[in-house]
Amino acid sequence: MFFYLQRLCIVTLAIWLAACSSSMPPRQTAPAAPPTRPATSGAASSTPTPATNNPATNGSVIGGPKVINIDPKPETSGNPTDGIDPNIPLETTVTPKLEPIVKGTTKPYIVNGETMTPMSEINTPFTQTGHASWYGKKFHGRRTASGEPYDMFKLTAAHRTLPIPSYVRITNLSNGKTIMARVNDRGPFGRDRIIDLSYAAAKQLDIIRHGSAQVEVSLIDPTQQAPSQQIPSQQPSASPAASNTPTQAITTPAVVSANPLTTLEAGGIYVQVGAFGQEENADRLHQRIFTTLPETQSLLNKVYNGKTFQIVLGPYPDHALAAQAASQMRDKLQLPALIFSR
Repeated sequence: MFFYLQRLCIVTLAIWLAACSSSMPPRQTAPAAPPTRPATSGAASSTPTPATNNPATNGSVIGGPKVINIDPKPETSGNPTDGIDPNIPLETTVTPKLEPIVKGTTKPYIVNGETMTPMSEINTPFTQTGHASWYGKKFHGRRTASGEPYDMFKLTAAHRTLPIPSYVRITNLSNGKTIMARVNDRGPFGRDRIIDLSYAAAKQLDIIRHGSAQVEVSLIDPTQQAPSQQIPSQQPSASPAASNTPTQAITTPAVVSANPLTTLEAGGIYVQVGAFGQEENADRLHQRIFTTLPETQSLLNKVYNGKTFQIVLGPYPDHALAAQAASQMRDKLQLPALIFSR
């Protein structure tokens, strides 16, 4: 009898506990994030979401300039000329001409936190000295900032701020070679360079093997390019009526050379600090050196080698004095210095 009552009590207790548990409220959990309001086809909310400073997925800040974040990793190892067909002809010359600036290429943009403000028109004189690199088959056929496909076999270049398109004269300061190229892209980014050259341009400047070189970049004004080409021609006109036409703007050089050409003595050691396609640029550097370091007057030479006008210091009796002069040019004037002997 006692065992029967014990079993009855256990069953009753179990039923009571089950009834109590079913009446308890559920356990509270952390509130979930409120659901996002689905987009509707009606009018936008009267309280728009504020713009943030985080770059959007397309690389720009909402309501601000385009943002470009570059990881300055070294370029891919290996020979960059591998796979380039040497039989494909390269463009060898370009003729500067006025072209409409591509819409959208004059807007400021940001690269790794630095704001770039492109030029909106051809504004000369513009001269820049620094390192040039080149880009080849990896980018061949890709779209440039001008909208044109990149053609590595044409004389083109990429610059951060020059108008697109525009034309520049580029001089390799280590060998004096000079070319003209058409700027149609933005760059270089992520490296200590001032201009990126096409394969054709780098080939003519002889910087393919080294990958980069110290260059001088000068912006060309096409409206002044044609008259300057008429300056060497000083023959009188065959037409009498032509003598009444003002020709001063055509026959007067922009800069009158104040420094005569010299011939370097054989057996001396020299320091070259500049090489230019235009004589007036050589004269400007000559004057800059003389103004800053007047003691170099007796050593300053302007030499023409048939292609470029070179500014050379010397001759020096030994390599040690030439090296001292080269260091002085680098430290005080930030000029590239190349020691050579004749």
